[in-house]
Order: sequence, then C-alpha cells, then structure tokens
Amino acid sequence: MGLSAIAQAQPAYPTKPIRMVVPYASGGGLDAIARLVSQAMSESLGQSLIVDNRAGGGGMIGAEHVARSAPDGYTLLMAGNPELVINPALSPAMRYNVTRDFIPIMLVAESPNILAAHPGVKGSLGDILSGRGVDGPVAVGTPGQGSAQHLALEIIKASTKSELVHVPYKGAGPAVADALGGQTKLVLAGSPPLMPLIRSGKLRALAVTQAHRSRLAPDIPTVEEASGVKGVDIYTTWYGLLAPAHTSPAIVDTLRKSIADVLARPDIRAKLAEMGTEVVALPGAQFGERMKTELKRHEETIKRFAIKAE
Repeated sequence: MGLSAIAQAQPAYPTKPIRMVVPYASGGGLDAIARLVSQAMSESLGQSLIVDNRAGGGGMIGAEHVARSAPDGYTLLMAGNPELVINPALSPAMRYNVTRDFIPIMLVAESPNILAAHPGVKGSLGDILSGRGVDGPVAVGTPGQGSAQHLALEIIKASTKSELVHVPYKGAGPAVADALGGQTKLVLAGSPPLMPLIRSGKLRALAVTQAHRSRLAPDIPTVEEASGVKGVDIYTTWYGLLAPAHTSPAIVDTLRKSIADVLARPDIRAKLAEMGTEVVALPGAQFGERMKTELKRHEETIKRFAIKAE
C-alpha cells in the first residue's frame, strides 16, 4: 500500500475527546481561561476538550503528567510561566525539561502584574524607592517565594535606597487582603484581584512590571517609567498551550489553527479582558523562543539573588 493510501486510511484528527490538563485546582485564573478556550475549541474541532485539573508541586505535577503522556494529540497542557520558566530555574532536579519534553502550540494570553500601595502610602514609586514619604522598612506582599512577582521585587530592591522587605504569601488573595488592611504597605500581584480595588480607590496603582504599558490598564506606568529602574520588563503572568514532544506536525497544526481562530473571536477576547488578561496569540516557534529567553533570564536572577524554593 502506498503512502497516499495509508494517509487516506487514517481517520482525521481528532476522533475522540481531548484532555486539556491544567496543573492547578479548579477555580483559579488559569482554570477559567482553559475552560473558556477549551469550550470554543470543542466547537471548532468537533470533539469535546475536557479540562483535567491535576494540582500539586507548584504546577509541576500536571506538567510532568503531560510530558510523560503519549504524543497523540489527546493530552494537552494549558500552563503558565511558573511551571514552564520559573520553577525549572528554581528546581534544576525537576523531572521534565521544558525545551525537550513539550511542543509549544501557542502563547494564549498574559496579564500584567501590578505594584500597588495602600492609600496611606503617599508619593510615586520613584518617591518610595528613594526613601521620600516613607519611614523605615516598606513591607511588600507577593503571592509567594520564587514567584514572578518575587523575582521582579528583588530586581527593584537592588536598585533602591528604600528598605523593601519581601513578605511572601501562599497566593495572591492573602497578599492583597493584607495590603488592604494596611499590614503591608505595598503588594505586587496579578491584575485580576487588584484592578477592582484600584478602580474603587481602595488601593493605589504604582506600576506594572513589564516592558510596555498594558492595554488593560494603559494609565498605569511601567516600573522604568515610574522610577527609572531597568530590568523589570518580563514579569507578566502568561498562559500557553503545549503538547508532548514528538506530537506529529499535522496534529500540532490542527490545534494551532483551532486556537488561533478561537482567539480571533471578539467575544472570546472580550471575555478574557473581563478576566484581567489580554490575548497574545503568539505562534509556537516564537512562543518557544520566548520561553527559552525567559528561562535564561530567570536562572540568572535566581542565581544572582540566591532565591530558594519554599
């Protein structure tokens, strides 16, 4: 039988439901994005995409599960930068290799991380970092030790005359709550929990930790604009779709086309914006290069500041 006959005999992908693994518990931001995207992709592909929450190990358990899955297109990973480019730098002995064990399909979306202050803290970020308007140490809450926000804070600390004290929490929720209550003066976290509080005046936005202003919050300056501190330019929270290594190019292309069509829909873009994240739709090759670049930068930062995992 010739190759063309064999190709014709193979059923078109997909022929059964697809599992989209989310390496965190249900109810979080990544889970909400995965459920929105998977439902829309189901309509496009003609098969159900079932979200499979596999939490634990800071996202590494679910990621490892996909890395070890058959490369047949029926197990995918919807993951974020912690388990893809930060935890690998924090835990060199982890049991998967991001560049070897996955094929990036598309960088789906990203959210700005925002440095915000309790209303009782006066002045701009530049004022605070130069020590004007603050007395003594300035406690800054983040979602956790070794998080993207922690790494960004260490770079800011190294460029300031003010004494910034890192206060790691177990998630953004308690970090934001303590800033609201005045237990900490500043908080650095993702936009979804912060933007409603900033809009209502309960917290005051100082800067975003990325290279350019976010379209979701165009009035908030970057750290460099607000203070002159450079190097705080890659610390967003992003989410991407990946497949196990050795998945066939034809399957990867089918998935890429499906999710690209989904992310081009105005209703999907609007719903993602409501969640505090904006569409990126960066194709696989460029997504892979971005992961390599950020992994290298994070490795350098973690080594420079001797950051350890919890």
